[in-house]
Amino acid sequence: MITVNSVLGNISDDQRLKEKYDEMDAKKVCETIVVSRLESGRVRMRKTSDKGSDIALILPTGTRLRHGDVVVMTEDKMVVVGVQPEDVIGIEVKNNIHADDIEIPVKVGHTIGNLHRPIKLEGNKIFFPIQADTELDMFTKLFKPMMAHLEIWKTKMVFEPEDGTEIHGH
Repeated sequence: MITVNSVLGNISDDQRLKEKYDEMDAKKVCETIVVSRLESGRVRMRKTSDKGSDIALILPTGTRLRHGDVVVMTEDKMVVVGVQPEDVIGIEVKNNIHADDIEIPVKVGHTIGNLHRPIKLEGNKIFFPIQADTELDMFTKLFKPMMAHLEIWKTKMVFEPEDGTEIHGH
């Protein structure tokens, strides 16, 4: 069993790690452990890589694993975290609203916030996780009065929420 006490970096953020990953991947010595978004905040867990390595994660409190995190790197092995893709709804605020008209984005934000969903923002698109396909119909009904200004769809993605959007307190 390999014990991991820290994240070494992320191949998306660190060019040196990305180059090392590409080099080791070409040699077929890269391995992946898969975690769900909900597991990504756990600091203690045991995982088996796609090549059978037994990995014990004992991470510092507050650590959140991200897609592409490197947790093991030796001369002959690199283990990278893969966050499992999940179903999400995407909402795009169309460019047909006036710059000073904040009613549409405020109502969308309020509706999503009331349901306590973490969000990911990409330009004028908002993504949030769902638990059932029927939620697309629910959100389409909730946003019906604004549909001339919105596009809404279901997709699957590696969902990594914006910092601070998973905090919940009343």
